[in-house]
Amino acid sequence: MVKEFADLKPETQRILQEIKAVPYGQVSSYRDIALRAGLINGARQVARVLHGLSERHRLPWWRIIRSDGTIGLHGEGRLEQIRLLKLEGVEVSDKGKVRPKEKYFKGV
Repeated sequence: MVKEFADLKPETQRILQEIKAVPYGQVSSYRDIALRAGLINGARQVARVLHGLSERHRLPWWRIIRSDGTIGLHGEGRLEQIRLLKLEGVEVSDKGKVRPKEKYFKGV
């Protein structure tokens, strides 16, 4: 499997760049990352990139949430994402809802 940045498809490179652009203490949705990367209806592609390339490219995967403001993961992954977001000062309810909207990164 191709893993080096230069060898990735241009759309995957754009997704990686947009994920890395989400600042400490803020979140963005899969949908918003896709739109900023120029991909209409690309939320699932963002999820696949996060799943397959987060470790290799040191992506801040915990900053990416669902467009309804909730954590999309389940089980241990969900608990870890909530823990990491709280460490960055992001308020997350016990049900996995990120508040307030000011924490949502909309791009530069």
